[in-house]
Amino acid sequence: MRIVTMIVGGASGIALVVAGLWGWQEARDMVLDWGAARPEVAAWAVRSAAVAAVAIAQVLLVTAVAGRFFRRRAVDDLIRLAAGVVFALAAVTAIACGLAGT
Repeated sequence: MRIVTMIVGGASGIALVVAGLWGWQEARDMVLDWGAARPEVAAWAVRSAAVAAVAIAQVLLVTAVAGRFFRRRAVDDLIRLAAGVVFALAAVTAIACGLAGT
């Protein structure tokens, strides 16, 4: 079960990082295709969602992969907490910018 958790967590984390990087790069083109009323604000909504995806990927990678290889320390918990806060802030920002951009 430990190996399966590491593989699924690692693959999910890598997929979220790739999706976040792609979303950041393609934000402007995606928003122009949607026909948003304020495309610059909507693009920042997509970029904020991309940051949220990368932050949650970091939590997954630290928890599921690095946590299985090494003993948990206070620094690991601090990194997970910081990434969780970044995720929460980026998700709220993405929602607010998304509502303001439509």
